Amino acid sequence: MSKSSPFEAVHKVLGANFAEYDGWKLPADYGDKSAEAEALAQGCAAFDLSSFGRIIIKGIHSEALMDRLLDGGADKCCEGKWIWSGLSEKSVSEAVILRVGKTGADFVIFTLPAQRKTVLISAQSLIDKTGPADVEISDITDNTAMLGIYGPEAVKRAESFLPFDIAAISPGCIEKVSLFMISATIIRGGWAGADGVEIVCPASVAQMAGQVVAKYHKKANITPAGMDCLKAVIANGRFNQ
Repeated sequence: MSKSSPFEAVHKVLGANFAEYDGWKLPADYGDKSAEAEALAQGCAAFDLSSFGRIIIKGIHSEALMDRLLDGGADKCCEGKWIWSGLSEKSVSEAVILRVGKTGADFVIFTLPAQRKTVLISAQSLIDKTGPADVEISDITDNTAMLGIYGPEAVKRAESFLPFDIAAISPGCIEKVSLFMISATIIRGGWAGADGVEIVCPASVAQMAGQVVAKYHKKANITPAGMDCLKAVIANGRFNQ
C-alpha cells in the first residue's frame, strides 16, 4: 500500500489528480500541467516534497561519519548552510544526488525519494564496518512533512503570508524557526534549481500548515503543482546548479 502525504486533505481541496510515486500517493497535477510549468519557470509554484528523504545524523562522531559518507568529505558542511553532494561509496551503482545541511551539531541529508534507502544503507554500513560508534542515524521522513515553494518569485510571494523575514535567510542557508508556534526548518533553495523556500515541519501539524498555503495561494499568486512538473525538472538535470 502506498504512503499518504500529510498534506493529502489539502491537496484534495485544491483539486489534485493523484498518482503513485516511489511508493507515495501524491498529486500528479492540478488539472493544467502547462500552467504549473509556467508558474515554476516564471512565477511561483508549490510542491509537496514529503516523499523526499530527510535523514538526521548526530552524535559526537557525526562529522567523522559524514566525512567518509560524502563525496568530497564534510569540509564544506558549515553551520547554517546546505550544499550539493553525493555518496563516496564506489559500490553504489547509480549516481546519488544529495543535499546536505547542518543545523547546530546535527547534519541533515535530503535525498531524492528513490534514493533514501540507498543513503541509509550506506551510512549504516560504514558504522557497522569501522565505526564510529557514537553516531545516531534517524530517518525522519515519515514523521515530518516538507513543502517547497519554488520559482523566481518564491521568496517575495511566500513572504506575503509567512510570519518571518524569508529574505533575511540567504540562498544556500538552512535555519530552524518557530512557525505559527511550531518548530520548523526553513531551507532557502531547492530541488528545482532556481530560488525557493522549503519548509519541514512535524507531520502531525502538516495539514494546518498546508491550509495556510491553501488559504493564501490565490492572493499570493502561488500555483499548486504536482509531481509530474517537478520530476520533469529533475529529469532534465536543471536542479543541481
